[in-house]
Amino acid sequence: MFKRLMRKELTSSPEPKTPEYAVALSGKDLLKQPKRTELISRVKRLFSVTEQVWNKHYLYAIEQFAELVQEVPASEIHHHSESGGLIDHTLEALYAGVRISQGYILPPNAEPESIAESADRWRFAAMIAILSHDLGKIVTDIEVVYRLPENQFQIWHPWYGNIPPGAAYRYRFRRKIENTRLAKTLHEKSAMSLLPRLLTKEAATWLFKDLELISQLFSTISHSTFGGQVIAEIVRAADGASVSKNVGANTGKKADHTNTVPLYEKLIVSLRKLVNDGDLKRNKPGAAVWVTDQDTWVVSKATMEAVRIQLINEGHSGIPKNVVTLFGILNDHDCLVPNPDGDSVWYAEINDHGKNWQQKLTFLRFKNEIIWPTSQPDMFDGTVTPIDRNGTPLGISRVVEPDPEAGEGHLDHLRIESHNNEHNQKAPKVATGPVTSKITTAHKEKGGAEPEEAKEKQSQARAQPGSKAHGLTSEKAVEHWKTKREVQEDILRENDFLAWLLKGIARRQIRVNEPKAPVHILDGHVALVTPAIFNLFLDKNSLKKRLYEKRAGDKRVYTVLQRELEVLDIHQRGTDGQNIVTVSVEGQRSKSELKVYLLNRACFPSLRAFAANPAIKIHL
Repeated sequence: MFKRLMRKELTSSPEPKTPEYAVALSGKDLLKQPKRTELISRVKRLFSVTEQVWNKHYLYAIEQFAELVQEVPASEIHHHSESGGLIDHTLEALYAGVRISQGYILPPNAEPESIAESADRWRFAAMIAILSHDLGKIVTDIEVVYRLPENQFQIWHPWYGNIPPGAAYRYRFRRKIENTRLAKTLHEKSAMSLLPRLLTKEAATWLFKDLELISQLFSTISHSTFGGQVIAEIVRAADGASVSKNVGANTGKKADHTNTVPLYEKLIVSLRKLVNDGDLKRNKPGAAVWVTDQDTWVVSKATMEAVRIQLINEGHSGIPKNVVTLFGILNDHDCLVPNPDGDSVWYAEINDHGKNWQQKLTFLRFKNEIIWPTSQPDMFDGTVTPIDRNGTPLGISRVVEPDPEAGEGHLDHLRIESHNNEHNQKAPKVATGPVTSKITTAHKEKGGAEPEEAKEKQSQARAQPGSKAHGLTSEKAVEHWKTKREVQEDILRENDFLAWLLKGIARRQIRVNEPKAPVHILDGHVALVTPAIFNLFLDKNSLKKRLYEKRAGDKRVYTVLQRELEVLDIHQRGTDGQNIVTVSVEGQRSKSELKVYLLNRACFPSLRAFAANPAIKIHL
């Protein structure tokens, strides 16, 4: 039952690096984290109630809420999307909301003599409304299974009690129905079903003494269009304050520059939210988003204008007015698949054969994992064909198999040929990381060394005593390269890391052939200092870093990038078969050693202008 329920949909990335399951705790234990304890203390100071009343009714409601939601996130891809995010978001909103409520005269339009008697009741109701505003997500948006020791996993539903403390549990977000806001409206309405769980009998009786208050409370919790009035205003403002703080918007306070969210990341997160909430339709005539097997095509200007407006509404400052500027920001940070000219906008023709509908539009092109980091979306049952400005389909790149006479293990004559399919042309596929499956396949078919053969040769090299070669120049080291391969640079640029590396070198953003530089150019090699260059890539690409973290599991993240380079097989191994080689840097007064990946310089014509670093000697 557990495996069937929690089986993940197919994705391009393995499961995130999280424990296999969490352990359910009591509400009191869940709130013991220092940050949560501090927020609750601040909330308490804002209420003028006795210690006994606070503990019996106010703290009770907070603990009941925490025990009910456990450590689930507040959203899948937007704010507070980490484990425990729903508790953290709600406590932040609670603190903001109680402070905001002090700026209102409660109850509104009341006689002066009745204000003192009823103000505490209205502020308590505002607190309950804030605790409930996202509570429905555990009813409709999130699936949970749990098991007690020595028992089978079973499905949990919050209507029938909390997860027993001590039980092991796991959660996942339900897959939303495409092109609908149904999931969002469901969680808004379902929160009412859990409201009684937060209230003591005495607190409920107290609230029901004011039916106007009950009307506003119910309307607010169920997100009714009308009727929430002042309670709804307080909840909206409180929710917005917490969300804005989490996604890096301007909350009116002095900016904490150590925690600044870059603009390109705000753009991606906002776009994900619009798509996920159903505000942007997809895969049907008139839609703004079209999903193919590897790419998500987004109608350029209209969509980015929607993203810009959403960011402004969330309180973000410094958002450019011109959406073309936003295109450039996304392209500069490698969030987009650039067109053949290196620009951000593609021309493409959408063809929905089933509905006999087609349209030519301008698009931004994203890799699917950028927009869908945790799930696999439904694919468009049609074609998206890149075209030029005249409407002519662009050629699709494919790899031509090398000449058999080129020699075993060589791809010296690898080239690209334009290919047009008249009937069902699809967009060029750009892989996220190891893009050389097609290269490797061609290599095998033409007699290239199989991985097993390569491993056998490596083991033979390890077995040969005294086979180490020390203090070699790059030219001499190349002579020890038994299976040297060349792959065209355009193909290699489809790898995220190599595309970033070459762009950074061209723009002089990555130091080369300098003291402490992460890259050194040699006569026959490009030496990448490890792990420095890989960690630099991850630090400069926070969105992609998260994707690689999921793929890394319990291993260090940079090892995923190293494995991608290993698959490309354009690096020279040591005589012991190791992928990482030691080099020495010999200056006039000092000598040091570095661990490097030695890539074949012949694969990178764009680096021809660099002089070789004469200070480096290779130890194979």
